[in-house]
Amino acid sequence: MEHVYATFRLDAPPAQARALAEAILLEQTVETPRRVAEAYPFVRTRLMGDLSDLQPDGPDATRVTLALPVLTASADPAQFLNVLFGNTTLQPGVTLLDFDVPPALHRLFRGPRFGLDGLRALTGVPTRPLTATALKPVGLGVDALATLCRTFAEGGIDLIKDDHYLADQPFCPFEARVRACQAAIDDVAGRTGHRALYVPNLSGTPDQVRRQADLAQHVGVGAVMVAPMLLGLPAVYDLTRHHLDVPVLAHPSFAGGPRIRPEALLGKLFRLFGADAVIFPNYGGRFHFTPADCTRIADALRADWPPFRPALPIPAGGMNIERAEEMISFFGLDTMLLIGGSLLEAGDALPHRTRTLVASVEHIAARLVAGPHS
Repeated sequence: MEHVYATFRLDAPPAQARALAEAILLEQTVETPRRVAEAYPFVRTRLMGDLSDLQPDGPDATRVTLALPVLTASADPAQFLNVLFGNTTLQPGVTLLDFDVPPALHRLFRGPRFGLDGLRALTGVPTRPLTATALKPVGLGVDALATLCRTFAEGGIDLIKDDHYLADQPFCPFEARVRACQAAIDDVAGRTGHRALYVPNLSGTPDQVRRQADLAQHVGVGAVMVAPMLLGLPAVYDLTRHHLDVPVLAHPSFAGGPRIRPEALLGKLFRLFGADAVIFPNYGGRFHFTPADCTRIADALRADWPPFRPALPIPAGGMNIERAEEMISFFGLDTMLLIGGSLLEAGDALPHRTRTLVASVEHIAARLVAGPHS
């Protein structure tokens, strides 16, 4: 019988951790006292799972791996999350570190539909890092955002996304914004041959988001952005399985609350539920992620994980164009640089600063591809 293997860190030394691990196993499987579950043969033999491994993780912590039955986890994507880390999220001192997805769940999940290679194909960028920026600040009207969109596209940016605070506000309605920004993209493509991807932010109830997705695709957008923890991971799953024919960028808003390691949440769960690229806070920016955190997230997104396609990492959060070489050297060529405020600070020099960013990324990438002796 196949299992989902979930690894947790418990804030308890091994001497006390075994009892806690056994309690978590019952909580995540049958949610009854053991003697109650064992009274039923089918429950006892098929649904109770097992404590697979228990190892010290420092002086006062323990790493525990639980074997959780696929039989209950495979019912639907929400139930998978419930079995993986449901009630136990309410337990202090327990952090989900990692998990696997056995072959029995490959029919339920298909991961990114485009992924890293698909985004490269759509943008026509075969090797260098992709460039991206955001339409902001929130409060600008439709015409102002469309003008920004045109300027960024003329400067050679690959993806131009809505700021994640842009929704269907009265000062900048979703439909009018999407039509105007995509028209700007189309105009630049017709004049220059460079077709950027405009990426509107989908936000609202499931019905609202589906309507926005249909409208955006009808208008011809190149991709969309969602915040999986705001919309709900099962809602994003439904979007990617049944409603979208374009890539999905995942935004990390509201992802800091659960006690899940960032690489497990942003690097694996977002990818598993269909994100083709994932935005995450880069080290040295506005958020307190370390270089090690960022390495683990990027590695999880790009890791060989059959049958799921690799996803593209997007380090962001207060980045500037002066850090382009550092970020490309750190993350490698298979990444997307998302730089927003640093470009907008240029004011009237925005067109020049945008072209400078694009040229810099192209130059740095060409030098890295050529090797150290070029």
